Amino acid sequence: MTTVLSIAKPPRLSRVRVWTILFLIYTGICVSAVEYRYLDDLSRQRAGTFGTRLLEESTGVYSVFLLLPFVLLFARYYLFECVGWLRRVALHISGAIVFSFLHTTLMAVSRQILAPPLGMGPYDYGIMTYRYAMEFSNDFVGYTVIVLAYYAFERYRLSQAEKLAAAELQTKLAQAQLENLRLQLQPHFLFNTLNTISAVMYEDVRAADAMITQLSELLRLTLRASRAHEIPLSEELEITRLYMDLMQKRFEKKLHVTYSIDPSLSNSLVPQLILQPLLENSLRHGMKSGAAAMELSVSAQRENGSLILQVLDTGAGLGELDSSSVFGRGVGLSNIRDRLAQLYGDGQQFSIVNRPTGGAEVTLRVPLHHSNQPSQAVE
Repeated sequence: MTTVLSIAKPPRLSRVRVWTILFLIYTGICVSAVEYRYLDDLSRQRAGTFGTRLLEESTGVYSVFLLLPFVLLFARYYLFECVGWLRRVALHISGAIVFSFLHTTLMAVSRQILAPPLGMGPYDYGIMTYRYAMEFSNDFVGYTVIVLAYYAFERYRLSQAEKLAAAELQTKLAQAQLENLRLQLQPHFLFNTLNTISAVMYEDVRAADAMITQLSELLRLTLRASRAHEIPLSEELEITRLYMDLMQKRFEKKLHVTYSIDPSLSNSLVPQLILQPLLENSLRHGMKSGAAAMELSVSAQRENGSLILQVLDTGAGLGELDSSSVFGRGVGLSNIRDRLAQLYGDGQQFSIVNRPTGGAEVTLRVPLHHSNQPSQAVE
């Protein structure tokens, strides 16, 4: 965590924008100061002082603005980096003295230069020795305010950078966990499918050969979306149908598969290989011994902004097992549960229950959202 935060860079505005904003702020301060001083003169029945007040306040404010980059550099490279509060106090006082000297000098020089061309005659700033001492109190307060404001702004930026780094780290961790779950599922799927083909090989060579051809097509589809966590439902159903065709050749008349899919959902996104493990689970644990055939039904419907996927079977059901025990029967179901939690958090539901008429009912509820490219998997 420390490494991530140490290399994180706080977001920065462009220099032009920053200094434009600062210039506008100081211009606002100048206008406010001129208004205050001129209205104070009018309240004391001193007319004709607007030009003088404008000259004095504008040179005072914009002199600070000209010195601002040097104050910020000093604060950044000396005040914030030094260790020990005594040294910081000493540096702060030293910086304030230099700042006040330069500020007072700039005001004196600029007023003496600008006053005659503006028709005000020579500007009398008084005895400079006393003027430096007089201006120091105001300049010390102003200098302190600038340093504290800059320090608060930098702390805010660093805090935002730390939050951003922490969020990025959390996102990368979640992506890594999700990728690990996805990679677990594909070898499991391939291993079980090859076992199915192997079981048919010695009974019907032609059927096994056809199954290998279908498996190659199935692998082509899954590899095309191998880096995607979500794919359009139409692609998921294509993979599902190829898989069920393989199983149909194995079980023949003992298996009947039907689909009930809302056509408007073909472009909606679902987790990759989400249906195949559910169907495999039904076949593996639901197929009854003997001649009884099992019916499998796959449905996809929309409901209140969610996509509802269901796999129903007329097999053996869960028996005496509860839902929590079912997830421990293999990689597929526990993988689905973890993937849904990683992808959608609390926005998903996954349940397995016994059907009243016999068999099992698996229901998935995920947020309904669509792909802009229906023919491509979405990472």
